[in-house]
Amino acid sequence: MPHRALIERRPWLLASIVLAVAWVWLRGSTLPGLYLIVLKGAPLALLAVYAVLRHRGNDTRSLAGMLGLEAVGSALWYDVPVIGLNAMLIAFLIGLSLFLMHRRAVMDGGRKVAALVLTLGTPLLCFFAADRAGVGVPLFLGLALGGMAASAWISTFPRSRVGLGAALVVAGVVLEIAAAGGNAILAMVAWPLFYIGNVVLATGVTGELRIRGEGF
Repeated sequence: MPHRALIERRPWLLASIVLAVAWVWLRGSTLPGLYLIVLKGAPLALLAVYAVLRHRGNDTRSLAGMLGLEAVGSALWYDVPVIGLNAMLIAFLIGLSLFLMHRRAVMDGGRKVAALVLTLGTPLLCFFAADRAGVGVPLFLGLALGGMAASAWISTFPRSRVGLGAALVVAGVVLEIAAAGGNAILAMVAWPLFYIGNVVLATGVTGELRIRGEGF
């Protein structure tokens, strides 16, 4: 039964990956802007569906909410920045809350240092990237992003997957901000890095919850 259930849910992940590749391939094409906006948000939206179906519980609903809002934020980042940036902000706050609920009771020095670097370093990187690109990015976005990544790093979820995924999300967002200044190379790298980070994070969280048997 578990194997059959996994097969039933895997197409959602596969569809997410296929649309992510399609977005990277078509982003510079003559496809109408509205289609590109939908195509950019669809991979994360499908990843949210995959997360909810793979493991059902409050934690995965929170994860899906984070991914769904990231889909909206990613799609509207440039076209409707007020909505896009605020959707991202709320998404990262949801992620922060989720990972804090699973924080480790005892942490080694390495985790503490890494969490501190992510918490303080991420908003600084966002600020410098925005300043260099000549764009404005709310300070709260960098703080929420850094807090989400730091809480993922010190959570009881596998650091090699969830912690790494969160760090890749940070890198993707920082590069996306820097690319707003017109750097085509950064723009090509930023979103794929952001997406891959979310895939690694989401599969890590849902996989660990299934192992623990939390929810159903």
